[in-house]
Amino acid sequence: MTFAKSGRRAFPWLVLVSLAASAGALVLACSGTSTQPTPGDTCTPDLGSIQETIFARSCSQQGCHASVEPAAFLDLASAGVEQRLVEAPSGTCENKVLVVPGKPEQSFLVEKMRLAMPGCGLRMPPTGALPAADIACIESWIAGLPEGSTPDGGTDALPCEMCGGENCVDLATDPTNCGACGKVCPPGATCGGGACACSGALTACGDACLDTSVDLANCGGCDKPCPQGSLCAGGQCACPGGLEACNGQCVDTTSDPMNCGTCGTSCGAGKVCNGGACLASCGMLETCGASCVDTSTSVTNCGACGNACAAGASCIAGMCTCPAGTSACNGACINTTTDPANCGACGKVCAAGTTCLDGACACPGGGASCGGTCVDTQTDPNNCGACGNTCAAGQTCAGGTCTCGSGSVSFAVDVQPIFTTNCASAGCHKGVNAQEGLDLSIGKAHAELVNVAATQCNDGRKLVLPGDPAQSYLIDKMMNIDLCSGSKMPKVGMLPSAQITTVANWICAGAPNN
Repeated sequence: MTFAKSGRRAFPWLVLVSLAASAGALVLACSGTSTQPTPGDTCTPDLGSIQETIFARSCSQQGCHASVEPAAFLDLASAGVEQRLVEAPSGTCENKVLVVPGKPEQSFLVEKMRLAMPGCGLRMPPTGALPAADIACIESWIAGLPEGSTPDGGTDALPCEMCGGENCVDLATDPTNCGACGKVCPPGATCGGGACACSGALTACGDACLDTSVDLANCGGCDKPCPQGSLCAGGQCACPGGLEACNGQCVDTTSDPMNCGTCGTSCGAGKVCNGGACLASCGMLETCGASCVDTSTSVTNCGACGNACAAGASCIAGMCTCPAGTSACNGACINTTTDPANCGACGKVCAAGTTCLDGACACPGGGASCGGTCVDTQTDPNNCGACGNTCAAGQTCAGGTCTCGSGSVSFAVDVQPIFTTNCASAGCHKGVNAQEGLDLSIGKAHAELVNVAATQCNDGRKLVLPGDPAQSYLIDKMMNIDLCSGSKMPKVGMLPSAQITTVANWICAGAPNN
């Protein structure tokens, strides 16, 4: 996968990758020569011997895979070569692994040494094939590595937590993997320090952010239900209208035949509960089953037998009436000015993470609800001025408008070193034989990038469009977004976000050659 400048050959971006089958597309991009072994230089199938008898003789000379400016950034001379080979992706050929433990036939290192025409680039070393005994020694070493092993001797070690995906996740802040993979915070909640936190005065209970000061199923805390017929006020369960809590229910002990006068006192057969006493008849009161009730005031038989008022309501003249400022919603008197599940009206649910203020859903402290999360659209770069309006890399959100980041960036001092470290190496983007004609070395890179068309794209994008990182294909390549073709650059690994921001800030400031 390559992308190119207008008027030049196609070239790979930010190096570390080249898929063209050319002399430059080398995983062991070496133009050095191989020396003949001397007596005693016999290879044994261990990496120390291989490095000493094969790499030192045929690969790690200056200008090739030496420790200083190694070709294709592959150092075969210094200590730690195992980490640079075992389970390491090829820096120049897509979907290739240099050394696959236990499987020399799948190792790109062997393919480059054994085949006259490997799948990508040229045979290594390019000046002539290695002796068959040397290749066999390398194959024997690879075959002896435990399958799935990593250079530190472990297995399947990951440089970061990926939670089964392709990208690293931060368990301390990721709301979909908060504290542990798969632990999802309620919609609208944030993840901080590996713990979910609901906004405002709401509490995370299961998969919802709730107001435990009024929630009947979570009164005062998660999973603390109130008795049937009671209400939750200030995080405390209470039976309304003079009712008493008996065996998990709010009952009228003046008329309940199972709790007549006191909880658990049951009237016998033929008796009714009248005024808290078991009597033979109800007298002037109405008989509802075995209860003697005044249907003009009874909250359990208001206006007629069996007509129970909502929790918190009173029965006045045979009519159920909720206290002022509340409404009967789903069997309870609810303050619709503050309840996020009934905000302004019964059943009107506020978006997760928002609160109910004066009967209207609102984000705590102001802001807007974007995708179920409360954000400050004046400062949030992902929702700048409006939900979904994302600022480009290198821009900040100030007053609801995307602007270039503050501070000056020097191309020579801040940007060029990024290219020099990651791109401008022997065998890659440096010198007269730079890969695909793209020289990103000192004194060359600025002219190769600024206002140069990216011919992979047909939408007119430039590699670097001064003042507009969002329309600079260089940034797209670095961030692996909105690509016209191919994959991100560099192919191996990812540039640190701080370096990408530096490049974006430079572009945002006009991409000066300063």
